Amino acid sequence: MRRTFSIIALLAATGAAWLYLPHAVESPPLDSSISAQCPMHPAVRGRAQDRCTICGMNLVRGAMCGVMPMSTTAPVLLSPESIRITGVRTIEVKKKSLLRTLRISGMIGEDDSRHGIISAPVDGRVDGLSMNHEGQTVTQRQPLATIFSPTLLTAAKIYKDALAAGGQPLEDAKRKLMHYGLVWEQIKTIPERQPDDIYFGMLSPRSGTIVKSYVAEGQSVKAGQKMFEVADFTRMWFHAMIPEQDVPLIKPGQIVKLRTASLPGVTLSSRIYNISPNLDDMTRSAKVRVILENPERKIKNNLFAEGTVEVEAEETLTVPRSAILWPGNTSRVYVEKQTGHFEPRNLKLGRVGDTDYEVLEGLKAGEHVVTSGNMLIDGQAQLNQPAAP
Repeated sequence: MRRTFSIIALLAATGAAWLYLPHAVESPPLDSSISAQCPMHPAVRGRAQDRCTICGMNLVRGAMCGVMPMSTTAPVLLSPESIRITGVRTIEVKKKSLLRTLRISGMIGEDDSRHGIISAPVDGRVDGLSMNHEGQTVTQRQPLATIFSPTLLTAAKIYKDALAAGGQPLEDAKRKLMHYGLVWEQIKTIPERQPDDIYFGMLSPRSGTIVKSYVAEGQSVKAGQKMFEVADFTRMWFHAMIPEQDVPLIKPGQIVKLRTASLPGVTLSSRIYNISPNLDDMTRSAKVRVILENPERKIKNNLFAEGTVEVEAEETLTVPRSAILWPGNTSRVYVEKQTGHFEPRNLKLGRVGDTDYEVLEGLKAGEHVVTSGNMLIDGQAQLNQPAAP
């Protein structure tokens, strides 16, 4: 009796547990006709004959974005509404100058042809200096120093004695004094000099800025000894290195626009003066020189500067860079044959400009290429291809 009761209890518990177990519910069959989607908006699904409610493109059966092959030769047909919604824009292919902007950088320095040395014109002793530190600006015939020179005193006495005789001896004496650094304004005052006046003023033979001083007061000097180093900063040189592949694009006379951090908001404009015929062995580049006039000396020496050179080539058939698609290594555009009819076209491109490519093959002047919305058209073209079996 007890055993029968246990079996009955076990069966009752098993039945109760079975009632509470989750059962698999069979889902209703999907509508097989809803198997297409928009290539640009995958969330939009429907039947193959429907259009996207967002962009108006045809829905494609069983396609996912980005999985279709990149090659296509079939044209794409779009309704006026689809063209409006997707923002398709075209431009006429024309011949025009291919403009390219080269970016360069380099250093602004002094004009080497105007760098000079002021040497002692005669043996003597420097007993006074009017210019004694770097950065001072000197003009031609401005006093530099006071010098005591027995050689000058002797030459002055010979000149004074030759005044009475005149003729060639006087000319020779005058020429010797000028060789010793005196100018005519100093020479003509020699007859008026007092016997105890044993000093002569040394005048600058050139204008510029003193960048190095080599003498001090009381120092003895020899004729030809370096005293001052002078640079003329009223004209500067900008040097830049142009890569080998860009050298054919650069010509003397082209305008260069430069900017430097020391002159914020200022653009320095000048022209290319010289291009070195030799390429640097290490960098494979050529040095370009630009001359900058600097009368107010606002441009300092040894400045870093960046600039641009606008290179304009002869007229050629061009296509905007925005029109080019790059499936793999192929350059492709879409040509509007007629309203809403877009034909893919592979191109052979040449030189590249700031906004355009040179077209060597694949387009003719007067054709219209898509510059905006071409990626959407290309996606539609890929999805229009028949699916692989």
